[in-house]
Parts: sequence; structure tokens; C-alpha cells
Amino acid sequence: MAREIRRLVFCLSALTVFFGLVPEAIAQNPIIMHDRDGDDRLSRREFPGPPPVFDRLDSDGDGFLTHQEFRQGRRNRGDRGPSRQRRRGKPSPPPELARPASPAWRYLDTHTHLHPIGLDVALRGSGGFANQGGGDGPPDMAANLREAAERLVTRMDAYGLQKALVVVVPSTRQSPEEDYAGMRDAVRSQPGRLFLMAGGATLGSVLLSTAPDAVSDSDAEEFVSRAEKLIAEGARGFGEMISYHLCMTQRHSFKYAPADHPLFLRLADVAAKSDVPIGLHMEAIEHPGPMPENLRRACDKNPEQLTATIPGLEALLAHNRGARIVWQHIGWDNVGQMTPRLLDRLLRRHENLFLSLRVERRTHQVGGGGRMPNRIVDTEGAIHPDWLKLIDEHQDRVMVGSDEFVGPSGKEPGGAASFADTWAMVSRLPPVIARKIGRSNAARIYRLQ
Repeated sequence: MAREIRRLVFCLSALTVFFGLVPEAIAQNPIIMHDRDGDDRLSRREFPGPPPVFDRLDSDGDGFLTHQEFRQGRRNRGDRGPSRQRRRGKPSPPPELARPASPAWRYLDTHTHLHPIGLDVALRGSGGFANQGGGDGPPDMAANLREAAERLVTRMDAYGLQKALVVVVPSTRQSPEEDYAGMRDAVRSQPGRLFLMAGGATLGSVLLSTAPDAVSDSDAEEFVSRAEKLIAEGARGFGEMISYHLCMTQRHSFKYAPADHPLFLRLADVAAKSDVPIGLHMEAIEHPGPMPENLRRACDKNPEQLTATIPGLEALLAHNRGARIVWQHIGWDNVGQMTPRLLDRLLRRHENLFLSLRVERRTHQVGGGGRMPNRIVDTEGAIHPDWLKLIDEHQDRVMVGSDEFVGPSGKEPGGAASFADTWAMVSRLPPVIARKIGRSNAARIYRLQ
């Protein structure tokens, strides 16, 4: 046991140095790095590693890690820090995630983002990174995306992920075609590790700007031609396709195209014919009503009324049963209606519906709306029983999509951090289920064997 604890403490310290990008003297004390509430200790929620590591380090079992417990781990190791040779080498990842039981265990992430300047920088509107992540001039978008792709793969290595799907979303800096081409080329720079989900920019911009009753035959034919071209160029599916996207800050945006939009239906036909899935971004709204007050405060672009989205989703699913629809960001609920009960009903009714889970680190709603409803895990990281039941009963239809934005600096975003918490959730599942939702389901649905 002492030898195992020594190894785990070293892995945690190395991981902290790697992701924190801070001086080693600080990184050697993870409490300084990750104590967000200022109580001079780490709770399960604040802990940056997987739950099994926390459990082994929490010697008194009180649910918190103290300076003394970290020091005790280092004393057991017999030194005050990693050796010079180790410090110069590649950091060791958390053992529970990075060294799974067999090579077939290595995980697949169905929903990741690359960002050319970093999400937090973009939301602050404070300029961009140049080629190496600094400078005041305009950023080199292509170089920054390649750097972000390399950073993503490095993070994947640390968490035992073999492959990840990168989605394309429209930006305000480039045209939809430039957004697609830049992301495509960045993904190609990491062959065998990163794969592209396309259409979020090029097809999505058409969907969002075309009224459902204004779609002509020529519009539909052109849309189908564009979609088929994306698959011919190597995309593993269509994403991130937006149906209902709420605005979270004043620099964010509200977007809406009903899931049964004529162009969504044509896209389903292409997806079925090409044997690829559609990754769908859509809030779960079964009952229309007033926009929650916290979302009105967060962004004045949100409409006054919520529009029901579930009827459109069911129409899309029924339109072509051969089209696999992967509903993204399950567990990230902004209006309080994404319940396990609703998801269970939809999964039982529609065999071509799949879910991609996400756990955002933030536990409260934007705009001061209280705790986030229907979150998969509690504040200590434990999976809620109703979610565990849903995952267990539909374990062949559930995957994982962390949805974190990785920029060229490699820093974890402050406002949308979800990578570590999402994969920590997987580590809490029974091994058989973790293997399915962490790898085999995604490998089957996205043809990533």
C-alpha cells in the first residue's frame, strides 16, 4: 500500500505541474493550485485527479485532503519532490485512467473543441495569441489550431484517451468555410488520434439563417451536396449541429433551428445513407414557458419565451430511423427539464437516439440561478442514483463527450471546464459499463474501431 500511495502522489504532482503551467514550488502543493473556496484543503470536487486517487490519499476519510496528507505521501516516498530526471521527462498521468486494464480499454471522447486563441480570451475580448501564444498582432489561426490539437492530444495521453472527435462551430473571426478548413487541417495534423465532425459551421450557418418555410428544392439540393462533400473529405459525421443554443454571456449568442427543420430532415437522410451520426446541440425543453430569470440576466439575446424542442427532436428521429442522432451535453441542463425520466422515455421510444454525457465543473447556473439542475454527479463527484440507473439500463446507447475548449496555451478554460470532471465520472462507473460508454459504444457509432 505504501508503494502504491507513493506512486499515486508522484503522478498527481507531475500532472499538476503539467496542466498548471506554474513554478514547481507551487505545483508541489496541489492545495495552492486547486483550493477554489479558500479553506486551505481540497474537497472531492476541487481535487484535479480521479476519485480513486483521492480515496487513497484521504488517510482520515473525512472527505478532504490537507497539507499534512500530501506531505505524508511525500515522506512515504522518501524525498521532497520528483527527481531532476523525472522533472525533465514526460509527466505521469493518473494511473486509473491512463493505464486501463487492456489496450482495448483506452477511451474515446465524442465531443471536443479546438480554439485558436483560447475560450476565456475570446469571451473577454482581449485580443489573441500569435503563433507561440503571445504578442499583440492578429493571431495565426492555422498555427494556433495545430498547437491546440497537439495540446489536446497531450491531455488525452494523460487521461488514457486514445481518440477524440473534434467538432466545428462557427466563429466571428472567419467565414464558415475558413472555420471548417482550419479545423480540418488541424485534425489532420494528429492522424489516428483526432477525427473530424463537420458541418457545424458550413451547414449550421445555412440551417440557422433559413426559415423552415423558405427552403426551396434548389436550397435542399445544395445543402445535401455540401453535406455529402464533407463526408467524402473524411468527416466521421455531422457536428456540432445546433438546434437550440442558449446565450450564456453578453459575448455569447442565442441560436435556434427546430430539429424538424426541412434541412435537418435532409441531413438525416444523408447521415443514414452515409452511415454516420449527427451530433446535436439542443436544450431539453418539453414544456414551453418564460425564459429563466438567470438566463435573462446573463444575456439579453435570449428570447423572452422558451420554445419546446422535444416535439421537433422526436419528429427528426422518426423521419429516418437509419439516422443515428447523438444528443450532446447530456447532464448540462440550463432550464431544468433534462431529467433522467425524460431521457429514459425518449430512449425507449427511439432506437436511433444516443446520448453523450458531460459534467461541467461549475455546479451553479449562469447568471446567479442557484445550483445546476439535473447534474449527473453531486458536489462530491458521486453519480446520482437516477442517472446511474439510466446509464445502466441504456448502457449500449450512452457515450462521453467532454465538450471542453482546448486552446494553443494548453490552459484549462475557467468558464467551461469539463474534461477532467467528465472523465472522473466515468472512473466511478462499474468497469463493464465504463468500458462501454467510455469506448466501445463510440467506436461502433462513429466507426472508430
